[in-house]
Amino acid sequence: MLKDLKFPETFFSSNRKKLLRKIDDNSVVFIMSSVNKIKNADTMFKFKQDSNFFYLTGLELTRAVLVMTKIGGKSNSKIYRNILDERLEKWIGKNTTDKEIAEISGIKSTDNIKELGELYDSLFNNIGIEKVYMYNESTPDEIIPSYTQVFASNLRRRYNFIKITAINKMIDEMRSVKHPCEIKMMRRAIQITEMGIRDLLSQTRAGITENECEAILLYNYLKEGSKQPAFQTIAVSGKDATILHYEENNKKTQKNDMILIDTGAEYKNYAADISRTFPVKGTFSEMQKKYYDVVLKASKEVIKAVKPGVTLLELQEISKKTLFQGLKKLKLARKIEDISKYYYHGVSHHLGLDTHDVGDRNKPLEKNMVITVEPGIYIAEKSIGIRLENDILVTATGHENMSKSIPIEIKDLEQLMKGKK
Repeated sequence: MLKDLKFPETFFSSNRKKLLRKIDDNSVVFIMSSVNKIKNADTMFKFKQDSNFFYLTGLELTRAVLVMTKIGGKSNSKIYRNILDERLEKWIGKNTTDKEIAEISGIKSTDNIKELGELYDSLFNNIGIEKVYMYNESTPDEIIPSYTQVFASNLRRRYNFIKITAINKMIDEMRSVKHPCEIKMMRRAIQITEMGIRDLLSQTRAGITENECEAILLYNYLKEGSKQPAFQTIAVSGKDATILHYEENNKKTQKNDMILIDTGAEYKNYAADISRTFPVKGTFSEMQKKYYDVVLKASKEVIKAVKPGVTLLELQEISKKTLFQGLKKLKLARKIEDISKYYYHGVSHHLGLDTHDVGDRNKPLEKNMVITVEPGIYIAEKSIGIRLENDILVTATGHENMSKSIPIEIKDLEQLMKGKK
């Protein structure tokens, strides 16, 4: 197993200080942790901490609240958390101690979440604070309200004079530019992902099932220190590879299939996001090579263009133009508008604590932002779906492909797959 990596002692406290400098005086910030989500009966889904709560505390507490106040120019942070009784500790595990919370987050003041009512009285009735900052979460209509939304609703009902302001822009701007330690965690996530992909390439054969491909990847992730994948792995073969977010992963591959893998390990809550496409029998057919080369060229052209000052929308135009030129040569597209039939997603998104991380698509890239580059073509009539995705660090003068050691060239993929024999 790879050596465990740690965050600098001041990383989380520094993030809080930066945020507190941005907010108005005489205000309070409430940031909620994630809560355990019921899978069925009394079992839960694997816990995944809220990205903003983790970014500001480093804590893996469930049903907790970070409270930051700025009153008369003086700032303070406190954790209110759910404390289990002795009986539940035997079932769920020991409570995180105050000492552990202080060592990880730098926050020395903690209390039971049941004491929040007393805090409200102090802030809103005694001190008279009226401005509240919270992160405004966007959820589809059919999803039940989040912990944050319920919390905000209860506050408004109890204190109708307060003004709740979205703190999204402030936090998003901070999170979109990565600290060196965050980049280090992402490198590790990519490294673990590479180990999984290489192992998968060495074991792939005609007739392998999609879910076996996923299992090989997950085995490597868990073995090397990733608690869980960054997102649901896509392992899709044949015609279904034209479905962008296919998650069934339940078919047996056929000898002439290519398989598209979209996967990423998560390390210390930071994500990798890598896509590779390869033939299950170990060698590309001539037709597969032609279409693969179209996508590979687009990937290289877009990556070459990544630098400070460029926007994701500009990268998308490069992707579309290059893919069109390739498909035009293969007589599959006649005009640029035809590309939308075979390429129907963006070429890039920000990457970090979330796989689709915070970051404005219209805002020019800056040094230490991390993005994906993932052109693809999807040709249902030929049962071909190809996507190639890399994770790119924006540097002061250009870029670094952090996933460059993960095989992507046809000769490298074929050589690695033949190695199993």
